[in-house]
Amino acid sequence: MPRRERWRRLLRQLGRFLAVVLVAGGVGIAFGVGISELTSSDEPPAETTTDTRPRGTVPTVARTTPARPDGDARGQLRVTVRAAVLYAASTPSGQRRRRARLVVRAAVENRGSERVVPPRPSLLAARQRIPTNPRADATTTRLGPIEAGETVDVTLRFETAGAVTEQLTTQRRARLLIGGRSSPITVVLGNSGARATDGAAAP
Repeated sequence: MPRRERWRRLLRQLGRFLAVVLVAGGVGIAFGVGISELTSSDEPPAETTTDTRPRGTVPTVARTTPARPDGDARGQLRVTVRAAVLYAASTPSGQRRRRARLVVRAAVENRGSERVVPPRPSLLAARQRIPTNPRADATTTRLGPIEAGETVDVTLRFETAGAVTEQLTTQRRARLLIGGRSSPITVVLGNSGARATDGAAAP
């Protein structure tokens, strides 16, 4: 084969090789660009906030003052127990269960400057806490709101049984809880066959 013909053929093969290389390089670049577009995040950049307060300024925090619970007015109330009479049950079934009614007369004074709404008074005896009998409540036996500087006279009635009645009968001691304030009481035994002096019959 003549030398000139060999050179022509060699040049044609080299041109084809370069064309293939160029095409392959272009395809690789296009593929890489497409991949980068697919993997890029579409989320907008995070917003930044600028603190415009002068340096050294402390942010103001709203504060609320908790209200004083009505059940914890021991600093405002003064309780004076005037009488505590225990009336034992007169019926056979009541006597078997040691049922009795304790009638407590007391004066409650609000010495503070705020109105107090005490919860239902309770009797503390024999490691038990007995609230006043709601069925025996009346206008004169229910301790309601007490205005500042006011003194309220109230008659409280408690239904007792079992160990509580036994302690009241033998030890003659108990405590009266009103508005978070505990006051000692001395119990006097009443006539079980008589009516309670506040107009309510003994159990």
